[in-house]
Amino acid sequence: MNHPVWDIPFLGSGWIIGLISIIHVSIAHLVVGAGIWLAVMERRAQAAADSELLAWLWQRAKALLWLSSIFGAGTGVGIWVAIGLVNPTATQHLIRAFVMGWAIEWVLFAGEMATLVVFVLAYHRLRPNQRVIVAWLYALCAWLSLVVINGIITFMLSPGQGWTTSHAMWDGFFNTTYLPSLLLRSSVALALGGLWAQAGCPLEPSLRSRILRPSALFVGGGVLAAALSGWYYFQSFPAPTRALVLGNLQGSTGLAQGFRWALFGLGAFLVPGLLALWARLSPASFRRPVALLGLLLACWGFGGFEWIREVARKPFVIRGVMYSNGIRVDQVAAFQREGFLAGNAWARAFAASKGDTDLARGEAIFRAQCLACHTREGYRSLRALTASNSPEDNVFIVQGLRELDPALNPYLDRMPPFAGTEQEAELVGKYLASLKTR
Repeated sequence: MNHPVWDIPFLGSGWIIGLISIIHVSIAHLVVGAGIWLAVMERRAQAAADSELLAWLWQRAKALLWLSSIFGAGTGVGIWVAIGLVNPTATQHLIRAFVMGWAIEWVLFAGEMATLVVFVLAYHRLRPNQRVIVAWLYALCAWLSLVVINGIITFMLSPGQGWTTSHAMWDGFFNTTYLPSLLLRSSVALALGGLWAQAGCPLEPSLRSRILRPSALFVGGGVLAAALSGWYYFQSFPAPTRALVLGNLQGSTGLAQGFRWALFGLGAFLVPGLLALWARLSPASFRRPVALLGLLLACWGFGGFEWIREVARKPFVIRGVMYSNGIRVDQVAAFQREGFLAGNAWARAFAASKGDTDLARGEAIFRAQCLACHTREGYRSLRALTASNSPEDNVFIVQGLRELDPALNPYLDRMPPFAGTEQEAELVGKYLASLKTR
């Protein structure tokens, strides 16, 4: 199916997804860890008959309800809207491949919200053992939601040979990076949940140690487990993906600089582990702003990990199946032979709306095949990248992108091949040359 292209100037459509996603995944993982922390602390407070701590936990549960129901759910819907506009073909493919998985995840999310609402609103009417049961049901639903989403996310990086042959959901779900990713994400969730608890710790000295010390175990244990499982996860990457990540740590390109900032974030993720020692050993001197700083550093590190994971899929949105511009791998040969415009109704309609000139046809192909990763002016600006090129240079470069042999096309490891005829490549080259005068 052909879809219109969502053209976001300067920032680029990919960053719209990225910004919403980083906020959402940070909240979603925090909520998972906070749910486990809440269940553990509720049981702990009941065992000690600690009414002061129980009253504080109920207040913290209310804050968790606001966070998950407004910001978590809102950004989750925002991701669906963004990916549906930016890459509708890939979104359609994932829905079809994992329709039962999405249904399970939505049921789990409904269970997550229902149990949290019951815990908060019926807290004083539930018996103590009932509160513990509801808290653990909430934690279980939240974690199982992560279990399901993890399978779909890792599928996009490593669908595996089994799925490409059978197209069975479970063959794609339990792929080679599934378990390492689940261990990493569960570890990050524990660390974020502990940091969230520390950031909301009251000022009363009587409560500080009873909250900070057990929460520090969540943070320290989560950070240590995340470091170990992160290495395991990286080793599970497909070999070309590992080579792409390691190769882009060098040089002065924008991509290399992005990788270095992401690595700084991964290093910053270790800092909360040191702060956890402080909270554990000297809770009286530990301050809320320190916990907030630790939470921000952890979110930066997790955002860096998500950025690397997304870039590691290049040039695919689903590795080996679909390129980042929504063109399937098995469509390229036909487009190169018969023409992209002949097979894409939207591109033909767009060109016709602008007079069906050479520039209009070139722009239509440019929008369909380039704007998923580039902008005209802004992020990965093609006007800047081609500023020193002659019109002939642009044509030569785009025609060279038609090559499917890595020895002849040095960009093939990070950019989709051009899916069109030589004449269509010439049209795109002419359009790129016209950007200088705009």
